[in-house]
This record gives sequence, C-alpha cells and structure tokens, in this order.
Amino acid sequence: MDKKSFDTMKNGYNRYQVDDYISLLSNENEELKKKQTVLLKQVEEMEKELAEKQQEYNKVMENLAIREKAAGEMARIAMKEANMVVDTAQKNADAIVKESLIMARGILLDIARLGNEANELKGSMKDELRQLEAALDEFETPNIPNMDLLKKEL
Repeated sequence: MDKKSFDTMKNGYNRYQVDDYISLLSNENEELKKKQTVLLKQVEEMEKELAEKQQEYNKVMENLAIREKAAGEMARIAMKEANMVVDTAQKNADAIVKESLIMARGILLDIARLGNEANELKGSMKDELRQLEAALDEFETPNIPNMDLLKKEL
C-alpha cells in the first residue's frame, strides 16, 4: 500500500482528502473482492474440471488395464491353439509317414515277389526252349524230291 500524505489543517488532516482516499480505497477493495469472487469461482470450476478429468483418466486407465488383460488372455489362448495345431499336425504327419512306410514295404514285397516269379518264369521258359531246341534238333525232315521231275510232263 502506498504511503499517502494529507494536508494538515487546524484540528488534523484535510477531511476531504482523507474522505476521497478512503473512498478510493473502498472502491479498490470492492473491485478486489469482486475479482476474488470471480477467481474463486474459476478455481472451483477448474477444481470440478480437474476432478472430472481425473475420473475420466481413471476410467481410461481401468479400460486400458482391462484391455491389456484381455489382450494377454487372447495371446495366451492363441498360443495354446497354435500349440494344439502344431501337435495335431505333427501327429498327422507321423501317421502319414508310418502309412507311407507300410505302403512302401508292401510295394517292395510285391516287387520282390514279381522278381522271383519273373526269374522262375525265365528259368521255366529256358527249360522249355531247350526242350524245343532238342525237339527241333531231333526232327528230321524228309528228303525233298528233285524239282526237275515235277517239271516233266506226263
């Protein structure tokens, strides 16, 4: 507060100056009270807004925590399902390989059987050919008559 000096008069200070100064201070005091009231209302509104924002923030954080938990759960479920798919695929692959080996063994047995049969057939055909060759060697053809005799007329 500024130090104010007043004119001195008989019996004290100049009453009009003092009254004017008091009126000025009273007006300033009223203005300050009004500003204080406005500022207090603004503070209250901001405190309410802060509380609302804090509630919104808390809700967002709760939702985020719920979503993070849900995402973790979904990831766990997805991993479990993926492992099940891999296990099933591996079992199926093992069954397919086992079945293929059984089929391959059967085919090899068939090939071996056919090879043995072919060898047996080859051996029996050789025997038959030898017999046929021997029969051909033993076969004697009659002498062919002279063809000139046939040309002569009767």
